[in-house]
Parts: sequence; structure tokens; C-alpha cells
Amino acid sequence: MSLKMSNLLDIEKYLLLELVYFHLPPQYKNRISRETPMKLDEYIDLIEQCGYSTYPGFISRSEHGCQYKKRRQAHFKRIYASSDNLGDVVVTGYVNDNYGFYGNTADKNKTSFVAIALADRDNNGAVVFSGCEQMDLTSIVLDWGGCLIASLGVVTVHHHKAIDFYDQYMTGILGERNILGHSKGGNLATYVYINRLDENTNAYCVNAQPYCWYTMTETQKEALKTDRFEYIVHANDPTRKASYVSYISRTAPLNRYATRRFIDIHGFAEVNFDEFGNLEGARVIRETVSQLKSRFFNDYTAEKRLTHDECMARFQEKLTEITALPRLFSTTLDEILLVTKARAAIIWFKDEDDRGPFIYPLIIKSPGAADLYQLKLRPGQGIAAQSVFAGLPLYIKDTRQYRLPVGSLNQAMGLTITSEIAVPLGIDEAEVFGALELVNKQDGVFSLEDFALVNDMTLTMLELFKKSGQSLDNYRDFSLLQIRKGGKRTFAVEKNGFTEKAFASPAERNAFLKKILGLSLEPNERLIFNRITFTRDKQEQLKRLRKQEYAIVFENPHLRYAKTRVSTVLIALLLQLRENRVNLNNVAKMMGLHEKLKTRISDLCDAEYIRLEYGMARIRRPKLVIVNPPPLGLNPAAYQVMCNRLKKDCQKKAVTVIVLQIIDET
Repeated sequence: MSLKMSNLLDIEKYLLLELVYFHLPPQYKNRISRETPMKLDEYIDLIEQCGYSTYPGFISRSEHGCQYKKRRQAHFKRIYASSDNLGDVVVTGYVNDNYGFYGNTADKNKTSFVAIALADRDNNGAVVFSGCEQMDLTSIVLDWGGCLIASLGVVTVHHHKAIDFYDQYMTGILGERNILGHSKGGNLATYVYINRLDENTNAYCVNAQPYCWYTMTETQKEALKTDRFEYIVHANDPTRKASYVSYISRTAPLNRYATRRFIDIHGFAEVNFDEFGNLEGARVIRETVSQLKSRFFNDYTAEKRLTHDECMARFQEKLTEITALPRLFSTTLDEILLVTKARAAIIWFKDEDDRGPFIYPLIIKSPGAADLYQLKLRPGQGIAAQSVFAGLPLYIKDTRQYRLPVGSLNQAMGLTITSEIAVPLGIDEAEVFGALELVNKQDGVFSLEDFALVNDMTLTMLELFKKSGQSLDNYRDFSLLQIRKGGKRTFAVEKNGFTEKAFASPAERNAFLKKILGLSLEPNERLIFNRITFTRDKQEQLKRLRKQEYAIVFENPHLRYAKTRVSTVLIALLLQLRENRVNLNNVAKMMGLHEKLKTRISDLCDAEYIRLEYGMARIRRPKLVIVNPPPLGLNPAAYQVMCNRLKKDCQKKAVTVIVLQIIDET
């Protein structure tokens, strides 16, 4: 258990960053000190009683605000319960310079400065700074106003408070001294970090208000480019543009169903974490500006090209303090991406089911990660599979000259694979359990030097893996959709699976359908779709999920008997999908109904009606197709033909299907 930055997972750091926005109840606000610390889980237990800052959630004291606190508390408890790092962490300091019951400072004019200090039993410490807080007049001037002028290089009251807080609570800390901040808090964290470089400091900032680049010394600028400093931004978050930034470490993509309001993008809840607690889809990359701007400002944006030996020395140094396997694998991929300039990196593991052996992605560093998880590749499907099942490292300079099917990977990643490297993972040559794969180089194709370096770095990582004696079997999850109640899974369907589920009555079937549509989730239930979690309060996101990813066959039980023409129904569907470029006649032809466009639906034969229902579902290109019980009197043979066709679609990895049936009690 450790507060060391190299061991803390992204999801644990995000917990600490968000926790500071929950203000301790009045009866606890003055109890915390280094002599009388509070355990981290005790703080989490108090969240229901906590006040909440106006920002970043704009949460009021309404019932909605209370429900929000309960949901975040449950989220924090799940993280804490599964954490190997936070169990012995204590809160040693707490400052809240706000008006009202929650403030604990004697200053007359409040600045809304809020911070907590943390420590672990190994004498590592951390301070966490909140972003902008309340909306009263003095806070607007000193907090929000200070945020603006800080980007111009003005040292504000908050900067003085931040560095004083750090000095007070890091005195006596002999291990790592870590600094975390979000939004304006990231600006403060940056300021403290660059002014305490001679100490054992690291910093982790998310969507941070940039500190003024032009007022820094060359040493300070260099320090922001090192591994000691992480500057993470969420895609589409504009905060980084408040000043010049050339040191972004990672860009985290938003989940595809995220609410696109600034307040949500800038906060904490719209990015995803993989099963290991790493930011999903994020990869380490030092972003830079254009060459012209780089030369004009002389800002050190050009990265030094390291030799093979220098890369290996740096890599081995990075791995020495890592104890958790998820962190080991994630760091390995990050470092390999940095030195090879690959566009995506994947660790695959081998498994077996009733159809035989396959490989599946365990960790993915790619913006398209959400579509790759749960993918199963069989022997002959891509070079990663070939590397695993043949036990050989493979270097494909140009995939056009190497004939091996990669269609599943191409489709899932949304790109054309041009160059690849795959290295088998194993205890020895006879015991290969997976592969490390790199896909596409940013500028050109992979070289033999890249191949040699990846081999050596992989072997170094495997040595640590073998020494650990740990297993990753618990992280295997192939479900596209699952419902969890508390910590228990109540339903799941495997990606590209064909599942039939029977019910005793229509009412029971309707209740289940509402559940998997996210329409009747209970407070302690979660719907997890393609590894993205939805709770009952995310109705806007759930609505977007249903529209984008679901299709229901026989959704309207009365359509079979409608007097509406086939053309009218198809035109309405195309307008709903905004498929303006799709020709109506071509769609009807694909369904085998091009001669039936003017026919009323009630006049179609059963086989034709089945083709219409199937076609309307598949034209949506959904990830999940739900098949309701067919209308009464429909020919069972025609219905079975459709089910068989959907099974073939699943085998082609084109869709996932749930067939709902009512048990015939007669």
C-alpha cells in the first residue's frame, strides 16, 4: 500500500482529486492534524454529510444534490475496496477557506482555497488542491479571478497558500512528495512543483489551468517535460488553451455517450477506466505545437532521440518500483508507445472456449479501445494471434505484402493496418500466454530497430512478471452488456453472443426489457455496456446509448397489421437515422422488398414481414439486437429463419443478440 505516484492507478488519483471538493461536516472540519489524522475510508464514509463545492458539479442542497453525493460515495467505496494502495492512507491536513459552516479558517475575506494533505505508513505524502469553489463576490474575485490572472504569470494569494500548505504538511516526509490538482488546483500544483524541484516531488494534474510558460526558468520548463510531471486533459476540454501549453502527457477520450457540456467534460465522470484502473484509450504522448511556434518561442518541444541502450536504461529505471501487475503492463505499453511512436499498443492473453483457443485484449492503448475490448481472435486472424499460437515474434513492415486476415481488428479499430509488430509473452518458449502488439507507426512504418527495442523491453517486463508470481485471471470479461446489483452480476451477455432468455409471462419479459434498456434501474444497480457504466441518474446518456447501440425486432407489436406502406416506414427510419445519402430503393432491394414498396405492411406475407423487421434492425448498425416475441399468428418457420440469420451475424462478429421468449403455458 503506497502513495507513490508509480503505484497509484489513475482511478485512485481521480478519487483523491474529486474528494477534495467534498467539504467535511462542521463537527469534523477542525479535528484533522498530523497528530490526529483521519483514515481515508472514514472521510469517504462522511461524504453523505459533506457539503459540496459549487464547482465542478454545481450540486445544490436539493434532493438531486443528496442523490449525487450518495452515488459518488458508492463509487469511491468500490474503488477503495478494490485498491491495493489506499488501505493505509490517512488525511493529515485539511484547509477550507470558504464562508459558512464548512470553512475552518480565521481569514475575514475568504478566498475559497481548499486542500487536503495525505500520508501513508511508508512516509510518502501528498497534497491535493481543489479547483474554483463558491460563487460569492469575494470568491469570484479571489478564486475565479485569480485563476484568470494566474495564466498571465501573476502569483496570487492562492499560490502563496498552496506553497505554505505544502511546506507545512510535507515537512518530515522522507519518501515521495506528490502534488495533485484539478482545474485551478492543477495550476497551483504546477506552481508548487516547479518551485520545489530540489525535493522528491511529483505532480499529477487533470484539466489544469496552465501556469504561465513565459515566466518559467529553463529548468522549470524542462521539469514539466519529465516523468515526474503528468498533465492530463480530457478531449474537448478548452482549459489548456488559457495559456501556452507544450507539455501535455496524455489526452483522455470521452466515452461516446458523454454529455458534451463543458461542466461535465471538465469534471471527472465522463472518462472511462479499464479493468486495471488506467484511463481507457489514453496513451502517453508529449503533445507539441507547430514547428514554427516551437522555434519562435524556443520552448523545448522537440523530444530528444534516445539510443537503444538509453531507452532500455530509462525503461528499467521506470519499472524498478512497480509492484502491481496492471501498472507494470500499462507502463510497459506507455514506454513502448513513446519510443516507437506507434499509434496503438495492445496486450493480448490466450484462452479457450468450446470453439477452441483464442486471444483477447487485456490492456489497450488506443483511442478506439472501447470497440476492441471483448474481441476474440482465433488462429489465423491477425499477426497477434499468429505470434501467440506459433510462439514467434513477428515484424511486418508493410501489411500489404503479408497476406493474413486482419478484418476484425481493422473494423474494431476503425483504421487500415499498415505496419505491425507482435512479440509473444510467456514464461518460456513452451508456455506462451499472450502477445504484445503494436499497430501502425505515426510517420511511416516500423523499423528493425523498433522491433529489436520492443523485444528487449518485453523481455524486461516478463522478467518482473515471472518474479511477481501474480495472476491476471480475475480480469477476464467478455460481456457487452451486464447488469450489476451491489457487487453482484445479475445478468450478462457476451459480446457477439447469441442468447435466448425465456419468461413465464409477458409482464416478466417487459420488466426485464426495461431493465436492460436502463429504464428501471434501482439506486444500487448499474448497467455496464461495452465497459461503460451507467446509473439511473444518467438518463440522457442512457437515451443516447439506446439510440446509437440498440435495435429491437418486433418493437411495435401492431406494425404487422398496419395499413402503412413499406416505403413510408423505411423513409421514416432513414430520416430518423439521418441517412440522407442512402437510396430508398437500394435499402428495399437489400431487404428483398424492392417490389413491395407500395404494398401495405398488413398485406406482406410472413417471410416478407420478417425481412422487413430484420432489415430495419440491421440498418441501424447496432451493437445489440433485442428480439421480442413475434406477433401472434406469425409463421414459426419464417421466425426461425431470421433467428438463424442473426446467429450467423454473431459468428461474423457483426452484432450481439438477445432473443426474448414467452414460455407457452399451454
